[in-house]
Amino acid sequence: MSEAGRAPLGVIEVSGDDAGTFLRAQLTNDVLRLGSDRHFLAAWCDAKGRAILLAQVLEQADDGYLLILPSTLIDAVLQRLRMYVLRARVTLTDVSDRYRLAGLLGPDLPSANRLTALDDARLLGLPPTADGAARALWIGTADAHPPENSLSTEAPEWALACIDAGVPELVGATRGLFVPQMLNLHWLLAIDFDKGCYPGQEVIARLHYRGRLTRRLHRLAWRGDEPAPGDEIIDDADRVQGTVVSAAPTAGDGGHGRLLAVLRIDGAGSALRAGSTALELLDLPYATPD
Repeated sequence: MSEAGRAPLGVIEVSGDDAGTFLRAQLTNDVLRLGSDRHFLAAWCDAKGRAILLAQVLEQADDGYLLILPSTLIDAVLQRLRMYVLRARVTLTDVSDRYRLAGLLGPDLPSANRLTALDDARLLGLPPTADGAARALWIGTADAHPPENSLSTEAPEWALACIDAGVPELVGATRGLFVPQMLNLHWLLAIDFDKGCYPGQEVIARLHYRGRLTRRLHRLAWRGDEPAPGDEIIDDADRVQGTVVSAAPTAGDGGHGRLLAVLRIDGAGSALRAGSTALELLDLPYATPD
């Protein structure tokens, strides 16, 4: 059930005179509120309000923005985003070969959503893990060297740290399945409810102001075969209670690890499994006021 490895991260550059207004009209977060010292997570949704992309967004020093996302999604995202350019002065380019990325865990890292500029790189502070470990994403030019204590963003250890921070990642099997609030994006400061329209905004705003969230992201421990994104989670009565978003093994002999899954809130207390793999609910590192 496990995917063959974790996809590397890639980078899309959005440049041109209208880059800011273009992205502001597409993403759940407002890029016009960015600056040289901050970055954020944002979703791009379809007309039904379902997230089809999650990306870390940062402003370029000279022109435009960078979107950091799984490289396996870049071709599809570029093809679809370019349909919305129309007459806007915007260029969308896969610039993954211009950058290197790595994950960092430990002290002296920027706090979540803060950005620190280095000589040939930038550090993007990310939400901490459930045990309080600070995290950051290092992004440098192609010829820059990541810090010695860095992790490949394809490594299981980095995937596990992302899960323990309660931060989701969308891949092909999970694109278009969830409204952003189901992924806890409102608690991760990835939705700006005050900005103008974007695809799916009416659905997302209606849930925020008038609706009731019935499914949300949970963190769980697994033991058995590693679940894969898109796998169903069922209870002891064989009722479907949710969907796996991401999973990673813990260090050691294998056969156990942790995952993120969108679950029905009223069914999260049941005995759960993914196929024959037993699951156990764990705490998230941030408040989830259901």
